[in-house]
Parts: sequence; C-alpha cells; structure tokens
Amino acid sequence: MGLGNLLIRSAGVAVGAQIGARIAQRVRPRPYPAPLRDLLDHPVRMHYRDPVRTLGPFGIGPGLTVLDLGCGTGTFTVEMARQVGGEGRVHAVDIQAPMVDAARARVESAGFGSRVDFHQCGAYRLPLERNSVDVAVAIAALSEMPQPLFALEELRRVLKPGGRVAVSEEMPHAGYALQRTVRLWLGEVGFRFGGARGTPFCYSLLYYNDG
Repeated sequence: MGLGNLLIRSAGVAVGAQIGARIAQRVRPRPYPAPLRDLLDHPVRMHYRDPVRTLGPFGIGPGLTVLDLGCGTGTFTVEMARQVGGEGRVHAVDIQAPMVDAARARVESAGFGSRVDFHQCGAYRLPLERNSVDVAVAIAALSEMPQPLFALEELRRVLKPGGRVAVSEEMPHAGYALQRTVRLWLGEVGFRFGGARGTPFCYSLLYYNDG
C-alpha cells in the first residue's frame, strides 16, 4: 500500500470513528470519559479554549458566586476562582469522582483552594440554595446530559434574579449541540437572551434569569 493510500485510509478511519462517536452521543448522551481527561487540556484545545478569553464575556467579577457546571479537570475553575477574588465563591460540579479529584488538585496547586467548593453530583439536583448564584457556566457540558432542560430548570432555581447563565459549545466535542438547539432549550426554560459570541466551531451564549 502506497503512502498516499495509507494516509487516505487512516483519515477515513478517523472520520468514521468521529461520526460513530457523535451518533453514540446523540443516542445516549453521557459525560466526557474520565480516562481521557488529559485531552481536555491539550494545547490544540487550549488554542481556542483559553480560559481568560472564554470566560471574559460572562461578567465574572470580584465577590460573585459562580457555578462551574461540569467542571471536568478544572480547566476553567482556576480562572473563575482568580476572577471572583478572595470574597467570591466558586462551586465546581461534576458527576465523575476522577474529574472532581483532578479539579481539586489543580485549584489547590494554584493556591485558590479556599475559594472553591467541590461537589460530585449530577446537574438535576444541585446542593445549592435557591437564588444563591450570580453566574452559572456550562462549557461543553449541557449537551452531555440526557435531559438538558432539567439541568436548565435547576440552574433557574439556584440563580439569583438577574443572574446570568453562560452556555458554550465546541464542535470537536462529540456531544456538540448547534447554537439554535441550545437557544431553544434556554428559551423554553424562560431565560432571556443576552448575547452570542464566536463561530459555529466554538460559540458562547449568554442569557439572563429574570426571576
């Protein structure tokens, strides 16, 4: 087999695997596999997922309480903790224990352990009080859930009146949801549109909780 044919065949296998993964995720949404967690911080991903640039439009600031829903390895949790300052609070939530452990170690290594509470739990019943969160962020997380509307309803419960919810999706993720789909979800739950940024490859939506 020539080199050209080998490359074509390899590319075909990769594309086929990606299509298969997307179909499986649509049929049965599930969390990102914990054994592959190191890929969440791969330099290629960080090129378009720089935490400062990603979180910048969400209005996180000193003294706020922020929810990192589906925190994974803490890629964005550390930056959230930096932005809320010593008087703020971050609640990092993930359903998988290995992810929570990795996020906790990362946050503590950065010196922000006192600013972050970690919760290993699902998104449908959060261990947070009603009207206790200023900003809720779900990055490549909402589309992993079998019932995203249930998760959004729970976000409405914990968000303060006037609070913000930010949902961001990226095309390389197997569960990637189109922007129009996510906007339908957010509108159905009752959030008010506040803006959109990015491209179909990687976009972010900001919505408000009018209470």
